[in-house]
Amino acid sequence: MKNAGEVDVISEMVEMGADTMWRYLADRDELSASATLALNRLNREGPMRLTTLAEAEGASQSAMTQLVQRLERQGLVERRADPADGRASLVVIGEAGRRMWDGRADVRRQRIADMLDDVGPDDRVALWLAAQVVVRVLGQMRQAAGLHMHADGDVTG
Repeated sequence: MKNAGEVDVISEMVEMGADTMWRYLADRDELSASATLALNRLNREGPMRLTTLAEAEGASQSAMTQLVQRLERQGLVERRADPADGRASLVVIGEAGRRMWDGRADVRRQRIADMLDDVGPDDRVALWLAAQVVVRVLGQMRQAAGLHMHADGDVTG
């Protein structure tokens, strides 16, 4: 049986982590939250059809079309022919998008490194160990969310 206090602390950690990511660790450039999430998915999962991306992000096809067109104009994504179906296209991160995404990761890593300067060695080890568990649990949460959404017929994760 799960302890309510454990659940509350973990819930607060997840919420605080997401908030910190958006407010401090992410490079606050010109990308909207929806653009950032779409690029993150393309970076994580690779090329996909626009309809699949829209479904995965919980957006309408027309809204995702507009977002992808905006990202194309910025040079961050490209559309390429789908090798499985020549009539369809895949949305992929373009070279400029890859450079921007890598730059954002560098900024995030540097900000974390700066924060670790003020953390003692024992706490750094504890933080590293905790991060191993958190990464696994968040992966399970992401997978469960995708499976749950898919089972409901709303979104494919």
